[in-house]
This record gives sequence, C-alpha cells and structure tokens, in this order.
Amino acid sequence: MKRALAITAAGLLFAAGAIPQDLLPPGILLLSRIKRHVKEQVARLPNISCLETVNREWQPANGKLRPLDTVRLEVLTNGGKELYASPGGRKFSEQHPATFTGGGVIGDGFFALYLSDILVTGSVSYEYKGEEELGGRRLARYDYRLPVSASGHIINLQEGSGVVGMHGSFWADPQSYDVIRLVLNAEDFPPTLPLTEAVTLINYAPTALGDNNVVLLPESGEFRMTRFSGEMSHNTIDFTHCRLFGAQSTISFGPTDATSTEPARFGVASTDDTLRPLAAGLQIAVKLNTRITEAMAVGGLIDGTVAANVPAKGVVVIPAGSKVRGRIRRLERDSAPVPHFVLGLEFTEVEIEGIRHRFYADLVEMDQTGGAERFLTTMKTETSSYPGGGQITRQNGETISLPELPGVASFFVRGTNLDLPPGFRTVWRTRALTP
Repeated sequence: MKRALAITAAGLLFAAGAIPQDLLPPGILLLSRIKRHVKEQVARLPNISCLETVNREWQPANGKLRPLDTVRLEVLTNGGKELYASPGGRKFSEQHPATFTGGGVIGDGFFALYLSDILVTGSVSYEYKGEEELGGRRLARYDYRLPVSASGHIINLQEGSGVVGMHGSFWADPQSYDVIRLVLNAEDFPPTLPLTEAVTLINYAPTALGDNNVVLLPESGEFRMTRFSGEMSHNTIDFTHCRLFGAQSTISFGPTDATSTEPARFGVASTDDTLRPLAAGLQIAVKLNTRITEAMAVGGLIDGTVAANVPAKGVVVIPAGSKVRGRIRRLERDSAPVPHFVLGLEFTEVEIEGIRHRFYADLVEMDQTGGAERFLTTMKTETSSYPGGGQITRQNGETISLPELPGVASFFVRGTNLDLPPGFRTVWRTRALTP
C-alpha cells in the first residue's frame, strides 16, 4: 500500500536545505521546485488582458439546474490585482465583477491570487499523493490545507461575509513544474455565511504572448456554491484573447499598501488602444500556416493567413494574405470511446495593413482533413435474442461535442497520431463585442 507523504511549509524548507537531495523523498524535492517555479512565474507576470466568459447556472432548492445567463468581461491583471471593464471597453476599474452583472454569483482571483495563497505566501500543509493521469498527461498531485487562522480568503454575499479556510488539491507537471489544475474547497464557514460548500476549480496552461514571453495563465474553470436553503449557483469560466497590455497604453500598477516604498504600478483606471475591433458579420476564411502535431505544447503560438478578400459594402476591409495569429489552447489525448485527440486552436488577432485587430468571431465551418471532426460520433452494436429463438441487432449512436467560444476552434482528431497539416481551413463570422 502506497503511503501518502505529509509535508508542512516549514518542514519543506528545513528538509530541502539540510538533507542531500538524493536522499529526499520525491514529493518533497518536487514540491520545493514547484513552489520556486510558481513564485518566479507570479513575480514576472506582465500586464495581461484577457476576455472572460462566464456561463452561469442556478438551481433552486429541490429543483433542476437551469441556465441563468452569460457574462463577458475584460480582465486586466499584473498578478497582484485584477481590473475589469465591459467587453470592448477601454476603461478598467477596480470594481468587483459582480457590479457588471446586476445579480447572481461571480468570482475573481483566477489569475495568480489563488496560486500565491497556496504555493507562495500561505501557511499551508501539503500531502504528496503520487502521479495521476490528467488529459493524457502524467501529473504530480498534492493535497493541501490552509487553515482559517492563516487565510485571507473572504467570501462576500448579500447575506453577509467572512473569512474561510481552504483545502483541496493541485496537479503539476513534474518536468516543467507548471501547475496545471488547482481545486479549492472553502471550509470553516462563519455564522455570517449560510453556505454548505464553495468549490473553485482552475485549469492553467503555459501561454506564449509575443516573442519569448511564456507565462502561466488560467484557461478555464468552474465555481459551485450551495446555500443552507439548498439553492446552488454554478459557473463555468473561460479565458480567451489573452494578450500583453500594450506598452503605449496608459497604466499604473500601484503599491499594495500605504507604507510601501515601491514606485506606483497599479491605478484605479487604465486605458488600452492596442487592438482595434472588427465590424460584426464579416465572414473570414483562414488557412493555417503552422503544422500541428502531438509533440507541440499547449500555449504555443500559431499563425495563419486570410484565404480570400473580405468585403463589406462593396469595399475590401480585410485583404487576402492578412496575417492571423493565435495559440494552441487545448491538446489532449484520449482513448475512449475511441482513440482521439481533443484540439483547440484560438485565433486572437488579425493584422490589416500593419494595424492589429481583435479576432472576435464564431466558427462557421472547418476542413475535415487530417481526421478533424467537430463532433465525435461512435456507434455501438447490441444483439438480443427473442424468447422463441432468433436475434435482433440494434445500433446505438453517441455524439460528443465541445463548448464553443469566440475565436476558438475546438474539435476532435481521430486516431493515435496527430498531424494537422498547413493549409487547414476554418471559416469564421465576426461578432460584436457588446450585445
């Protein structure tokens, strides 16, 4: 029977420094490297802007879960604080994202705040659980606990607010030391919070932003909260169109407290003029220039070209040959129900005569080359016998689909090898940033 290895933060530092590395249990040495890597990632996180899409659901007590609404926000962060704006807006503020929704539950802190609490600044205890497979990758899992006495995590509700403790798990790549998934379960609710659970899940991915600038960013997540009454709120969150906040933009990230002597770096409001919007309703065909193979990493940059002139009102607004840029958003291998890959290609910008525009569009169609399929359909054959003799054969089909996001082509590639050739064609229709 495998024994779990319990590690405290203080014990980790003592053990790593006092015992030869070749004598340390694998969990301790690996955790030390993961914590150091995460600390470096958080410290060098540049100013990042992303589009956050939140699909919210609500379930009444003893009722069924039903869709509530979809919320989209622009998020600007430097890892220490998050600012928000409406999609397409150029003015960011410190107002909580709930002020943009008019009701319901919405969270924040998905970028580096939770990672810092659990792996950089918190008084946390850890337990190594060995390696597990997640999305076709072998990842190291750790369970952790952050007691309420050392926690700074606050939950705010209309009914009240209070500090809670946290426990959960995180999964990290044992080679790159990147944290790939983090799960947070709130605990020790004070009487002011009428909750039985508050669970947050965040999926991270190394993301290339510009030349030689790879940072760890949230890619998707979930949040579930249940009240004493039995009511449940459930959110699924996706982050797309992440980019470096332009050097020519007006931004000031300020000190974290009044006694800090650091120069001002964060302000209440900032503006960004680095990406221009495209008109809604344009149909754009894009041919991929990058060959996609299973050896590539999530977050890697990709590029393509506009395949044909894009007209509007009798004028060419996007010439053929215009450059389109993006990244690999998802690349997972799976064997059920048949061997296949799950691939996500995210296009974020198109350059028109030297001016960068945001690629905010819905996927209309795509090539079927290389085994690519938007829906994975499988057939099962079942044979049954009549009581008096004879047999009947039935075929039952199962179809699996993937969530659709603006600018993201998510699809399946059947087989045990992935090789999506240059020239792979997708067709998109632009949409307005604001409803």
